[in-house]
Amino acid sequence: MAEASPVETRLGYVTAWRTWRVWSSPDGLSLHSVAAAPTIGEWQPLQPMEARCGYREMRPPACQCESCPGDGNHCGIYAYREAPSAVTHAMGVVGRVALWGTVIEHVTGYRGQFAYPIDVAYGHCTWCGSPESPTLLPFEESVVLSPEGGEGWVIWVCTAHAEAALARARSLETGKPSMGWAPVPGLDIARAIAETYNVHVVER
Repeated sequence: MAEASPVETRLGYVTAWRTWRVWSSPDGLSLHSVAAAPTIGEWQPLQPMEARCGYREMRPPACQCESCPGDGNHCGIYAYREAPSAVTHAMGVVGRVALWGTVIEHVTGYRGQFAYPIDVAYGHCTWCGSPESPTLLPFEESVVLSPEGGEGWVIWVCTAHAEAALARARSLETGKPSMGWAPVPGLDIARAIAETYNVHVVER
């Protein structure tokens, strides 16, 4: 009998952690996969996200996988086994997802075929800690810089760094029409995301 593979493929439901970017527009807030291209990375409210192989969409295709995810490729919706201790993405939120369909288990997490958010749990501040290890924050201790005009990614910071981050965001718009950055309590943004996706927001 052959030895068992170190990677286990199974059918079922798994709860895991992941990060998203948050996009603000006149239509509201939306979650986006951090690593995916913007055209395929948006998580639609009340619809499961299905894994897609971006490499197959290249011309010519850079991947010949027949299933997504599969044991012989790197495709799939990624999620952590444990809540990440830090988020290196400057404009993200952390929460839990349900993974189902084909789920491939790895040492630090999973790759799934389908996923949908369960809750949103943390913001973070890239001004705290180090650039490699921004600090995760309860929503009650975070502030979001949200563009009031037009569209853009929202920026999460702690309350102590909100004023400096707001000044920096405004200074980077020199020579451009201002988007009118507005500081909003992180819990308000989390609740708006939760309402849009019909999920739970973790309050502490």
